[in-house]
Amino acid sequence: MVAVDGSAVSDKAVHEAVWLAGCQAGKFKNKLFAVFVKADRVRDYDDLFVKGVSAESEIDDRWHKIIDDAFLVIRKLAAEKEISLETIVVEGAPAASINHLVHERDIDLLVIGSTGKGAVKRAFLGSVSAELIEHASCGVYLVRA
Repeated sequence: MVAVDGSAVSDKAVHEAVWLAGCQAGKFKNKLFAVFVKADRVRDYDDLFVKGVSAESEIDDRWHKIIDDAFLVIRKLAAEKEISLETIVVEGAPAASINHLVHERDIDLLVIGSTGKGAVKRAFLGSVSAELIEHASCGVYLVRA
């Protein structure tokens, strides 16, 4: 499973996840899951929304575009490597939502990107990758920015 959000760090994690899934393609039938979490904190996406957009349909359209863009790279790479891909969109706190899916889907390996923010910033903002490393019930492959 790989967590995606459309960022450059996420795209780097996607490349690693597709490579890992393809490594044993001749011996095993690997399935790759890509998950996008619509965070509870919409302000996490403020820079992706046009200021002044308030109509529900416009907001829904924007979310669809953000999600489609987030899955763009992994859909392309998985198709090129003939890797089975399932995309998942969930809502909630990112770390808790991803961890729930890891447990629910019996995932073997979670690939996540990390921006490598310093300890002080992480203490104030929290870190999805740090929380997943600590609490995930599977191996975690961390891709640094």
